[in-house]
Amino acid sequence: MSAISLVGAAKDFGLRSLFADLDLHVGERDRLGLIGPNGAGKSTLLRVLAGLEPLDRGERRCHARTRVVLLDQEPRLDPSLTVLEQVFAGDGEAMALLREYAGVSHQLASGAEDGPLLARLSALQHRMDGCQAWDLERRCREVLERLGIDAAHQERTIGELSGGNRRRVALAAALVAEPEVLLLDEPTNHLDAEGVEWLQSYLDRFAGALVLVTHDRYLLDRVTRRIVAVERGEARPYEGNYGTYLGLKAAEEEAEASTAAKLKGTLRRELAWLRQGPKARSTKQKARLQRIDALLEAPARQGRTSLAMAATARRIGKRAITAEGLAVAVGDRTLLRDFSYDFSPEDRVGIIGPNGVGKSSLLEVIAGRRPPSEGLLELGGTVKLAYFDQHSDVLLAKDGKRKVIEVVQEAASRVQVDGVELTASQLLERFLFPPAQQHQPVAKLSGGERRRLHLCRLLIEAPNVLLLDEPTNDLDVHTLSVLEEFLDDFRGCVVVVSHDRWFLDRTVDRLFHFEDGRLERFEGNYSSWLERRAGSPATAPGPAAAAPETAKRSTPSAKVPADGPRRRSFKETRELERLETELPRLEQQRRELEQHLASPSGPDYARLEELTHELADLVVRIQAAEERWLVLSELAA
Repeated sequence: MSAISLVGAAKDFGLRSLFADLDLHVGERDRLGLIGPNGAGKSTLLRVLAGLEPLDRGERRCHARTRVVLLDQEPRLDPSLTVLEQVFAGDGEAMALLREYAGVSHQLASGAEDGPLLARLSALQHRMDGCQAWDLERRCREVLERLGIDAAHQERTIGELSGGNRRRVALAAALVAEPEVLLLDEPTNHLDAEGVEWLQSYLDRFAGALVLVTHDRYLLDRVTRRIVAVERGEARPYEGNYGTYLGLKAAEEEAEASTAAKLKGTLRRELAWLRQGPKARSTKQKARLQRIDALLEAPARQGRTSLAMAATARRIGKRAITAEGLAVAVGDRTLLRDFSYDFSPEDRVGIIGPNGVGKSSLLEVIAGRRPPSEGLLELGGTVKLAYFDQHSDVLLAKDGKRKVIEVVQEAASRVQVDGVELTASQLLERFLFPPAQQHQPVAKLSGGERRRLHLCRLLIEAPNVLLLDEPTNDLDVHTLSVLEEFLDDFRGCVVVVSHDRWFLDRTVDRLFHFEDGRLERFEGNYSSWLERRAGSPATAPGPAAAAPETAKRSTPSAKVPADGPRRRSFKETRELERLETELPRLEQQRRELEQHLASPSGPDYARLEELTHELADLVVRIQAAEERWLVLSELAA
């Protein structure tokens, strides 16, 4: 039985169709993930399901008694309420009593007349005993704490909180409401890694229906059982979780490419046949030729657009960033002390830790936006640094009224990408901004589209050091995949602050973890670090790694030894892939040399000696490559 149904649903955004003729049914215990590019209509579809956005055509069906709760990306909260009062704003007698109890307690704490208020508080306590509201209050406080809102912040008003804390309060309110249908739009934004892991386990146990929009692919893979891809005015369902969807999507695109290739082959053959005969000059045949020409072009025009992310190469020297005895402080609070490390030109470093420990502040120091409180920070002489911070809204403040293309043209009107000179307009098309959208004001872009524009603006400046602060926030999963592939090929240093487990696993091979004001170093990706923290035997640290030291100056190639097997880093994975391609080629070269040497009409004596030495060198290279392949293939993937 469906909790919510959309039948023949259609929604337009100006001249663009977000979705049309959509039939979507959300079952009572469904686990549905919505994916698609930024601006495709995922958030709008959630609001339609919640009954907050009208359809242009079609019908939404939902029983009047079905409770539906939506966590919006920009939740509307009452700034005058305390955190607890906001969380208690749900339906039901227990929630109403808790809301009233929190209000009276807040008045008493503010020094109001306590005689009548104390009597009222006593009466409320008696009623709360009868409906077990105390258990609900305990659970509300526990959810808030798990999401990073401590007891001190729970007594504050919403107006006193930061934007991130407001989002966490809105998420807590949605979770404790326990509706029949829970709609979550990017619930992991502003959560640290522990908060995301807790949310994942909570959603695993949630009894109602769930519809989820998120860039966290581990969360999407873990909790969903059906995927709906929203793109180009269509919403296509796929049975299974995110991993299953990827497999189905790859097979679907291969089939589409094969069908398109066969169609083109057939059309070309018919076109060649038609042009051979004298009748090709007749009016009827000319019309047929024109139709075939149009069909030959049609698949390319109708093909799915894809993001092409590339940057021009800029040489980087042997030194990228040097930190010596670095300390970072904000006000009277020291966030980091005594950090020393040499970042190499090829480093892939992740910085992790709970919210508020100083990760973003450290990146701001490296980027030169704030001075260190102690120590030395030096950039290499050839370093061109780009800082992708969390605040793409700076584009609104500075360029909100400007056109999209003007923001890019300010950085470069033309740019060389992969040896091809592109105009600003052509570059924007590679970043999925069609010509019509390029002349819109920046203020009309969605949050994810502004982030993508911000990234485009940075990359065309050809940096060789990238600082990425929560780069996955507001970006769709497809853009994240392309960004990960871009970083694989990026020739420069990358420093990432992120809570996105999938992104960290894909992009870094060394971590620094904030621990009591110091950065502890770990060799490996985020999953390896989690396993070691949990004491997994598969990643039990060896003698040198058993007690991680505070990060000291070291060469980037230095690795912390471990007795047990470890995971391959992304660099080692790429090396393994290269070896698997290179070994067959080397073997072929060896066979050709051996055949040449054994040929009856072989080389003369001088050439024979030269080829013999060449074969000996080749055999040594093959043996070394095979030994390295064996080492890498035995590491955990």
